[in-house]
Amino acid sequence: MEQKNYTVDIENLSVRYTTSDGVVEAVNGIDLKIEKGKTLGLVGETGAGKTTTALSILRLIPNPPGKITGGVIRLEGNNIFEYSEDEMESIRGKQVSMIFQDPMTSLNPVMTVGDQIAEEIQLHEKKMSKKEAMDKAREMLEMVGIPGQRADEYPHQFSGGMKQRVVIAMALVCNPDLLIADEPTTALDVTIQAQVLDLMQKLKEQYQTSMLMITHDLGIVAEVCDEVSIMYAGQIVEHGNLVDIFENTAHPYTEGLFGSLPDIENREEELHPIPGLMPDPTNLPSGCPFHPRCKYATELCKTRKPVQTKLSETHMAACLAYEEGTGVVVGGKHNV
Repeated sequence: MEQKNYTVDIENLSVRYTTSDGVVEAVNGIDLKIEKGKTLGLVGETGAGKTTTALSILRLIPNPPGKITGGVIRLEGNNIFEYSEDEMESIRGKQVSMIFQDPMTSLNPVMTVGDQIAEEIQLHEKKMSKKEAMDKAREMLEMVGIPGQRADEYPHQFSGGMKQRVVIAMALVCNPDLLIADEPTTALDVTIQAQVLDLMQKLKEQYQTSMLMITHDLGIVAEVCDEVSIMYAGQIVEHGNLVDIFENTAHPYTEGLFGSLPDIENREEELHPIPGLMPDPTNLPSGCPFHPRCKYATELCKTRKPVQTKLSETHMAACLAYEEGTGVVVGGKHNV
């Protein structure tokens, strides 16, 4: 059997935030693996724990109030929790880069975009002169479709789509092994969104970069991802490749996400949104965290927590319907 080469390997990660209102169970024992050169989509509603997972990879969980309470994160086989803060500084931007949600707040308003890109280059390439760094910054801007001479302009002189391109240029300038994209197209209109996704895909292939795409847009997942992990209440409830998730949907939550999407071919088709709201992370439900919103839930679901069950070589789901002897039935699927 071929040994897979993982850029990042997360095992049993748990993150807690201790606040005046209680302990927020943000991430609860998740496992994630991203193969070299592949893209993993991390999908879920707001508050599922997606961004917290991403910040954990960079060890940027604000402490206090946040704390990584368990698990291991390996980058290229090395446990990041064994690194000093100085070593993590050298990893951020060089080995792992992140595109944050809002390009408006990701850039320094009083520095030119060229200076901001050059600053990152010089941080990781100590021997490079300021002029060489600026030349490379202009090259990078050209690569993302911005004229190099605009390197001397400030963020407020760029449109939202252009700012996002600058942020992508900053994220890729040091050729990272892993690119984390946290809802990179949320603030953009549909046309610019398509251009940015296309650009990210081309650059990813050019540099053989692995990518973690955080989103709640299943259309983006279908376009750019190789594998998908569905996250709910700080847990991975389903994982698989695109065929597994889109054609062989297993978990009721994933089914609910698809039921919330409009059917372009049949515009009169009624939507079937998931009832209720995400649970309060300071007071998660007993048993399966999705049971208060699940139309298939039984009494057993209220008390017994499901475990990840392997449905195929590539497909897993955390639902009692796939565990032997539970008697739980989901959409006609039972003990697959």
